[in-house]
Amino acid sequence: MIIPKTIASGLGLAAALIAIGLPPASANNNWSTVNQVDEKGNACPLDDKPDVVCPAVCVTQLSDCPQSLVPSCPNNQEFCADGQCHDQCTDDLQAKNPCHCERSGKKLPDQAIALIPCMSIGNVTIHQYKSWDKKAQTFETCAGEANIANTGDIGVWGTDWDSSVIWAQCPKAPQKMYSFDEKMWIAVFSIIGIVAFLSFAWTLLKLFLERKVRAYYRGQKRPASGSNSGNGNGDAGASKFKDGDIDSENSHLTLDLAKKGEKGSGSSTPPPQDNIFDTDDVQLRGYRNNFFGTFLCIVFYLFSAFWICYMAVLCADYYGSLPAPNDYEFALSHGDSTLGKQTFIVIWVLVVIWFVCLNVYKNRLRNFMRIQTLPADGHYVRVERKVEAEIMLEEKSFLLDAVRRCEKFMRWFTGWTVQLTTCPLKKTGQGRLYFTYQCTRYVYNESTNQFDPYSFNLGSKNAEILSQADGLSTEEALLRAELVGPNFIEVNVPSIPMAFALEFMSFFYLYQALILWLFYYYAYYQVGLVNTGVILLSAFIKVVIRIISERRVKRMAEHDDQIEVLRDGEWVKKSTRALVPGDVIVIEKGMHMSCDATILSGNIVVDESSLTGEALPIRKFPIRMDQGNYDREGSGKMNTLFSGTTISQVSATPQVTGDLLANDRVIAIVQLTGTSTDKGKLIQKILFPAPVSFIFNEQLKVVIIILMCYAIIIMGLAIFFYASDSVATWFYGMFCVSQLLSPLLPAALVMGQSLATWRLRHKKIFCVDPPRIIIAGKVQIFCFDKTGTLTKEGLEFFGGQPIVPDDSSKDVSATKFEHHKENYNELNPLMRMAIGGCHAVTDLNGQLIGNPVDIEQFRATGWTISDDAGEYVDTLIPSEDSPDSSPIHVIKRFEFVHARMSMSVAILDPTTGHVHIFVKGSFEKVRELADPNSAPADYDQATSKLAREGCYVLALAHRDLGAIDPLTIREWSRDELEKDCSMLGLLVFKNKLKPDTTEAIGELKSGNTRTVMITGDTALTGVYIARQCGMVPEGNRVLLADVNKKTNEIEWTDVDSQEIVEDFSSQMSGVGEDGWPNVELAMTGKAFNQFDEMGVLPDILLNTRVFARMTPNDKVRCVQLHMARGITAMCGDGGNDCGALRASHAGLALSDAEASIVSPFSSSNRSVMSCVELIRQARAGLATSFAGYKFMILYGQTMAMLKVNTFYFAISVSQPLWIFIDAIITVTIAGAIAFSPPAKKLAAYRPTARILGPQTLSSTIGLVLINWIYVIGGWFWLFSQHWYRCNQFDSSGVDLTKWYLLGDNFEAQTLAFICLFQFVHNGFVCNFGHYYRRPFFRNYVLIVIWAAFVAIISIALLANPNRLGCWMRLNCGDPDVLKDLGYSVPVTVEKYNNEIHHNVMPTEARWKLWGICISNMVAVVVWELIVVLYPVRNWLRQKRPLRRLKLKL
Repeated sequence: MIIPKTIASGLGLAAALIAIGLPPASANNNWSTVNQVDEKGNACPLDDKPDVVCPAVCVTQLSDCPQSLVPSCPNNQEFCADGQCHDQCTDDLQAKNPCHCERSGKKLPDQAIALIPCMSIGNVTIHQYKSWDKKAQTFETCAGEANIANTGDIGVWGTDWDSSVIWAQCPKAPQKMYSFDEKMWIAVFSIIGIVAFLSFAWTLLKLFLERKVRAYYRGQKRPASGSNSGNGNGDAGASKFKDGDIDSENSHLTLDLAKKGEKGSGSSTPPPQDNIFDTDDVQLRGYRNNFFGTFLCIVFYLFSAFWICYMAVLCADYYGSLPAPNDYEFALSHGDSTLGKQTFIVIWVLVVIWFVCLNVYKNRLRNFMRIQTLPADGHYVRVERKVEAEIMLEEKSFLLDAVRRCEKFMRWFTGWTVQLTTCPLKKTGQGRLYFTYQCTRYVYNESTNQFDPYSFNLGSKNAEILSQADGLSTEEALLRAELVGPNFIEVNVPSIPMAFALEFMSFFYLYQALILWLFYYYAYYQVGLVNTGVILLSAFIKVVIRIISERRVKRMAEHDDQIEVLRDGEWVKKSTRALVPGDVIVIEKGMHMSCDATILSGNIVVDESSLTGEALPIRKFPIRMDQGNYDREGSGKMNTLFSGTTISQVSATPQVTGDLLANDRVIAIVQLTGTSTDKGKLIQKILFPAPVSFIFNEQLKVVIIILMCYAIIIMGLAIFFYASDSVATWFYGMFCVSQLLSPLLPAALVMGQSLATWRLRHKKIFCVDPPRIIIAGKVQIFCFDKTGTLTKEGLEFFGGQPIVPDDSSKDVSATKFEHHKENYNELNPLMRMAIGGCHAVTDLNGQLIGNPVDIEQFRATGWTISDDAGEYVDTLIPSEDSPDSSPIHVIKRFEFVHARMSMSVAILDPTTGHVHIFVKGSFEKVRELADPNSAPADYDQATSKLAREGCYVLALAHRDLGAIDPLTIREWSRDELEKDCSMLGLLVFKNKLKPDTTEAIGELKSGNTRTVMITGDTALTGVYIARQCGMVPEGNRVLLADVNKKTNEIEWTDVDSQEIVEDFSSQMSGVGEDGWPNVELAMTGKAFNQFDEMGVLPDILLNTRVFARMTPNDKVRCVQLHMARGITAMCGDGGNDCGALRASHAGLALSDAEASIVSPFSSSNRSVMSCVELIRQARAGLATSFAGYKFMILYGQTMAMLKVNTFYFAISVSQPLWIFIDAIITVTIAGAIAFSPPAKKLAAYRPTARILGPQTLSSTIGLVLINWIYVIGGWFWLFSQHWYRCNQFDSSGVDLTKWYLLGDNFEAQTLAFICLFQFVHNGFVCNFGHYYRRPFFRNYVLIVIWAAFVAIISIALLANPNRLGCWMRLNCGDPDVLKDLGYSVPVTVEKYNNEIHHNVMPTEARWKLWGICISNMVAVVVWELIVVLYPVRNWLRQKRPLRRLKLKL
């Protein structure tokens, strides 16, 4: 994110300037003067202070020294300027003159030059020591030790220069400064100067070389460059894509095609291809490499590495790890720690600016190092495409709108409003320019000066396509290959190092790295190492998931095999990469299709399970020699082989049979290759998805801004309290920023998603896009496909209902329905013959192949297919228990065509010699084809009744041709074969619900999720299934909208009574038990589209339960309309609903087919309960993510509270304690929170997704306020203790940059214990809530960790001095002091940094402090349970409900 990072850089820069501008000094307690009065206001008893160093007494002549301090040296020694006697006074000793106060040269005042010391006084003990009067007491005691009577005659160094005798009470030594002729600075300035000079020189050169191009795009005449490229309709050298339809009058490419083609249709002009760039939001820019620019780019990389190495050197220098003559710290800064730290601050800020700029302009930087040209004149083409992220659950608020406006401005300012992709510009073998963008080739057209995608239309008629069966010439194939590119979709999966590099290019990783440098530098490297490990682990998880997903796509996308191709009239072996539209190829068993092709000759059985999820292979047939329309998605689907499918069986047609093309091989003609195929488009959508942003992410930006503002306030407090020490102020302030906005925050969010992904995998639900898990947790509407999703995979044969003459009617042509007969053998002979022969089933090694309905129909007969059909298409043999004994022969067959909704066969009955025509199809279509008088009067009512009962109904029609020559039939067209038929009867199938569908729908509805059906089946069947599974509540009426065929107007019908409803809206007034209308709506695809065109669909969308007869595109549109109203999930089998699965917020494919990868979620377990499991785990994952987020925010707030108090009292906690908090408590609890298992049942509410929502804010703000109250209460308690008031910590003499020396006191200890319990308990409280996750006590990992931490801290507080407490410097002290207090010495510790040399509280006080901490824990539990989660929240829910989308479940 740009805004937070920019603020962070500005904050760091401002603080750095403050740090450099203010002189360093010591700090003072800001509350009161310490140790003067006790809790009752009485003066504190004063102690002695031993070993106080007396300042030197300085004079201009040794004779002026006080009598007791006149130097007296042994024989052969002389008194030197260091105040000691030596054999010889060397220059080094002279330089140690204490009267010069570590100053020399111009920094030494003139009055001090002649000063020399008297004999030193030594150390003294000050009786009744007063810290607030330290200087005066020191002078008085030292004067007394030296027997100096008139102390008033002695002046002080720097103020009383007129005195003859001066105390050398030196002010702080002036800070050392670089001369800047050190080797380090010479190297730094040289490197920076070289980079700056090269950058400036390159900029001038670039402006000069681009002057003509810039002038051209300003509307001037194009320069004569000798190249014919570019167009002038873009801004600043931008060229816009247009469609790839090139007319023959203005394109020599098209003329070449026309000349080389032997068939008009096969060599026609390439038609326009769907072009994602057909918009003004896309522009092109050309760039050419330049040696100077490339060299400068390398210099930039090396310069970045230089900064990193320099930071590492400064860190090593801080710890004294650099080789130095005297082996001391801060060797680079002449041993001056303040100067060394100031150097680090300046360099750190410069590093921040450098890397932020690199990150912001990373997509433009490389092209800045190139020379801009017209698009066709360069070596590279940069595609600039405006992309707007879809925001899910978008809402309006002042803060959010303000942040978005700022972000929009920053994006505009930094050029992030467009998506940039740089593509190499290449040449084909014929010299044509092209580049590949998103796996699609764009070829330069000289006549229009445009880069266009190409496709080839081989014809829309069957005859046109068959006329190209002779294949292509080599020359023409090469030409087409140049235009469409290779038939290969290359998916580049980065190596693990490269994947890590790409992952770490985001802003938050940069922020984390910059903060970690502070940790590594400022004596906090232990926590830096732990945080680095956690960040690397979370990044590793994300990278592994990404690589696994991309490798799966790579396996799906990339395919290369050898195939026989007809070129120049000869069959040759070619790679599938070389295939182009128009190539004629041989189809062989076991072949994996790498293109979309139309079958020219032969029958094929193909396994499309990898593409559609359909388990059974499908039989496909060649196109016929007629003028029928070819539509590969419609009527030609049964004649088309699709990329990604596998050939199971092939059968050639060596002899001419009717209107079929004869060939010894099974051949097909290539229609589409690469990304033009359905599979290619699918892969393209996977590789280049549209950006999506969740409301969580949007509000997180606001939170980060708020935290940054808070950090500025904390920084201001640090400046106010530590104004005397600017270096410490800067470091403390930046640590506040890092702890308020923890570098571990993204890791905490990723942890919840990763564990949810892992749990889903164990349920056989696979996730390729983990961030979608939190979106799935907010699903409000769940759309379902019917067949194979809600119902079982296939249909079950449910008998038939023959149509027979109605003997009771006076009309001799009248017919009626017989009773429905479930048993096949009970049907009449014609019905049995129709059922046994009117299908396209074939037998492949004992497995029936074909349409699933046909297979179920044929399987119900018990018949078999003969292996030797002879001259017939098929020979079918009745079973032994069948009433029929004689085989029948299929003479001719027209396969089922979706556009006609029918199929037909001609069957020879050997027993009679008669030829029978049977037509099978939808009951509506067959009635249209048959004699109207042959349909019973109650035909519509009977079919509707069956449909309402959930039956899948087909109709049969029949014509008896008598005993004619079968050969005459083979020449008949489809229309000739199907005319003059009479209705024969109905075939009935049932699509039964899956066993757990009803339970799953019930759980979703109880979980406040609306369920909707979007099916391609009939509306009545859909309504029946919706009622059966509980989607439509029991007792509710259903009104169906359909388009009247006569009037072409929408008509509403009551599904049960079949009555026309004139005004459906008036029927919606009745209210059921659930408070919603007791009328449900359903509509057909035609009505849906008409409603959509009228613009009224949104008004009735959420009242519509069943959408029937929906095409794949209709399903996508329906899902998109639901998405506009709420978070929408889609569940299907991954076949024709791939588009809807991809479009939805959370698509779940109940399939493990390749096509299912288009969906974020897929399940190999085809149970509808997978939907429930997904929502259950997703809600838990969302709740866990929020718990982790809230814990990290509370961690930052508690840390800020701790910091503010340490600033105020000029204290700190010990270094081990910081490590314990940041490296142990925070990391382990943040990880343990994610282990909360999901709830067993879906709750009636969804978890919040708004981090600025009332629940999150009330919880966070409430906990923070309670914690503050207890911290303040702890101070009042401490200041009321008699053992404390006269033992306060005096930090006036402590160097604040050495923060680790500020924790050995009662103030720091009290604050530490209260905050330790708060840090630990914050995580415990964040685990509350049982709506979406199991009760908190079921998170055993967190409970154990929480209990362990509480026990550890309690032991450190309540127990006598022990190893644990002493390690954290809590309730411990110097060994001799502990012995004097009556305690054993658990371990030797570094000497305590306070006057009493311990911080052991009395036992009673420890228990009181423990009680305060425990009551703090209880208070936050009460707040969370009573106010945030249960009684108060539920009451407010009823009184002031949030404005949510209200849905009838």
